[in-house]
Amino acid sequence: MSRWFLCSYQHLIPAIQLSEQHGIDTYLHFIRRLIVHSQTRLFSPNPPPFDASTSLTFRLLVQETQRLARDPLLADRFSHGIDRGDVDVFRHFDLVRFVERVGLRPLERLVLSAAVVSCQARRELSSQAISMVRLEFENAVLSLCHNPCFDHTDLAPNQVAKLISNLLSSPPIDSPVLDAAQRQALIIAVQTKYGRDTATPILQSVIPNMRSVVPDLLPLTSLTRFLAFRLAFLWCSF
Repeated sequence: MSRWFLCSYQHLIPAIQLSEQHGIDTYLHFIRRLIVHSQTRLFSPNPPPFDASTSLTFRLLVQETQRLARDPLLADRFSHGIDRGDVDVFRHFDLVRFVERVGLRPLERLVLSAAVVSCQARRELSSQAISMVRLEFENAVLSLCHNPCFDHTDLAPNQVAKLISNLLSSPPIDSPVLDAAQRQALIIAVQTKYGRDTATPILQSVIPNMRSVVPDLLPLTSLTRFLAFRLAFLWCSF
């Protein structure tokens, strides 16, 4: 990384912090401007060579996107940013090409796309996100089991709870985001990594939001018993 970039980035850190201090709308505007100014680098079939005027903007976008994609509690910001953008780059947003160009890894892609699905973004954007969740799921869950799951950081229990909630809450009635085997794999991965004492409160915190994951014929009390039985069965099998 060049000395020029380091100096320029250090100069922009206060601007990033200031945008967050002035509320979510200011921060979303900041993210949108980074995307707009980086759109040729992001979406052009043949992106132009880097130059001094675009290099800093793109690298800053990459770093901010990675930060959001490594924290399910913050990932909603990305979803709201692209969903409510009012220029062409957002109306026809290519999520697949975006994550490829910024270099996100499978678990980062899962976190970001799960946030898009849970925020119920535009139909075409949500469809892209659902496809990405399904495509990246296996490799993402394997990454989740690593300690740490990212380069130097791990997901805290409250972050994992948010990720599970994003993946399991309010899926399309006719096409759940995760199938039954994937839902079980996710639960097993969390239990295996964090242990039962930590995993149980995580799962209990999202159970009230998981009614649509199982048949609607089950009333809420029966749903809770049903999920508790399934979790107990899964735990005893491993």
